[in-house]
Amino acid sequence: MLKRLQATQAGWGTTLVRIVMAIIFIKEGSGKLLGWFGGEGFSASCAYFTHLGIPFPVFNTFLVSSIEFFGGLAFLVGFLTRPAAIPIAITMVMAILTAHRDGGWQYPLLIFSTCAALLEAGSGALSLDRFLSQR
Repeated sequence: MLKRLQATQAGWGTTLVRIVMAIIFIKEGSGKLLGWFGGEGFSASCAYFTHLGIPFPVFNTFLVSSIEFFGGLAFLVGFLTRPAAIPIAITMVMAILTAHRDGGWQYPLLIFSTCAALLEAGSGALSLDRFLSQR
């Protein structure tokens, strides 16, 4: 089953999309979690989640920032891209319904659709998934 999750025949375009997504999510997740790359850090992210009315803001801030950061790392190396795309896609649906409900939902919708494409295509040409699935 692991080989089926890792198998990919996708090419360099998918690889490029995956790496761009990795950069976005490593930046966003580490910004929420640790305040890196100009992020506001955990406390400010918790306060923002509280302001949005998201229940259990400490837990959900940790969950979202971890999904973004570690999902970004998985995208970067192309390891288990398909499973990593699922929680990121769910996070983007929740972002549309909460933080972007009054507008600006186009960006998370684009990220959601990109995750759907990665879920279908896999990691692409230059990826740990391809290397491991061909062994």
